[in-house]
Amino acid sequence: MVLLSYLQRFDTYCYCLCSGIRARPVAGRLAVWISRSGDGYAYFAIALASVLLNDSGTAYFKHLLLAFLIELPIYWLLKSSFKRRRPSDLGLSLAALIVASDKFSFPSGHTAAAFIFAGITHVHFPEFGVICYLWASAIGASRIIVGVHFPSDILAGVLLAVLIWELML
Repeated sequence: MVLLSYLQRFDTYCYCLCSGIRARPVAGRLAVWISRSGDGYAYFAIALASVLLNDSGTAYFKHLLLAFLIELPIYWLLKSSFKRRRPSDLGLSLAALIVASDKFSFPSGHTAAAFIFAGITHVHFPEFGVICYLWASAIGASRIIVGVHFPSDILAGVLLAVLIWELML
């Protein structure tokens, strides 16, 4: 329990540091845009475009679909088991810039999905790997900046993605 207490204090400290970024209008709007880019529509559009434009696009699409079909139940099980409240629900007087799609924060589903997308894209189209990992990292950071996740939620999302990669390979 002591370790969890330290983790919560560290997470709260890092979250509060982000309030300075969140308060800057341009940075806040950019973080909201980046966060929304991880809502899933872009993944579907890119995967569908790959089917239409590339011979190996169908395998890529199927690989992504299978990965997300494995990830989603695990993600929901973790969310409903841990029931960690979102930072903005803890009375830290820092309002979130967006409304989260669900009540709990651990793990970050946006981050998990972004890193799953990045990893599978890297396997099928290595030339896009770096940019996808940078995008995934930006999505994870944006989720803290917009006020809906703690840093450990983001780390858990990355670890969930790695677990899915291991299951897929």
